Amino acid sequence: MEENKYPQPMEALAVIIGVMAIVFIIFLIYPLYLIMTGQPAMDLGSSKYFFILGALPNLVLPLLYARLKGYDTSSLFRFKKVPTNVLIISVIIGISLSIVGDELDRLIQIILPTPDFLLEFMDSMHAETAMDWFLLFIGVVLFASVSEEMVFRGFLQVALEQKGDVTRAVLLVSLAWTIIHANPYWAVPIFVMGVIIGFLAWRTGSIIPGIIVHGINNLLSLLNNNLQPEMEWYLMGDHVAPLIVIPALAVLVYSIIKLSDFYQQSV
Repeated sequence: MEENKYPQPMEALAVIIGVMAIVFIIFLIYPLYLIMTGQPAMDLGSSKYFFILGALPNLVLPLLYARLKGYDTSSLFRFKKVPTNVLIISVIIGISLSIVGDELDRLIQIILPTPDFLLEFMDSMHAETAMDWFLLFIGVVLFASVSEEMVFRGFLQVALEQKGDVTRAVLLVSLAWTIIHANPYWAVPIFVMGVIIGFLAWRTGSIIPGIIVHGINNLLSLLNNNLQPEMEWYLMGDHVAPLIVIPALAVLVYSIIKLSDFYQQSV
């Protein structure tokens, strides 16, 4: 591979830090805008747009930077099609990982409970109308998963992989992805999901499986946040029912192995 087709790791990191700084500024400006216009800070009618606005810099700026620098954007962002069976396996991984991650989060909550202000923020994702559902789906499920996978499992991880140590690249990117979420209460599930998605991106050479897994996780979180009374079958007390989480863990491990075997046989 020609080295000038890809950014250096520190260069890629600097670009991402710049993008995150812009997102952080949006985080600061948007609540001020709500206060100045007299709107409740956690009102869904206003905050639903925030998820879309926050993802736009991730979608646009790294791609624009790469084009201006003349980098190979297709390889750098892993814009590569994958076979249908890989898409199916990715869906299975996304569902099973979401279930396992949910239970992991519930176990961590015993030691490190989520504070009230974060729970109030989650309340802002309650959908009351069809337009609420549409905007939250666009922002939380579609924009967030596509933009973050482009930036982290594409742009940054590819730059790190050029140095030859894939394991270190996956771990460092997962750590960076965890840090930018700025939520220590969910750090472990986020990091674990990041490692699995990072592995999928490397093994498949595409961000599509990661987008699917990431999108399914966000979608199920959105549904769970809005449909809790209808999901009592899913729980046993405050935890995911063992008859659900144990098979989900087994399916998750098996699916990752099957996907990995498929690409090893294709080499």
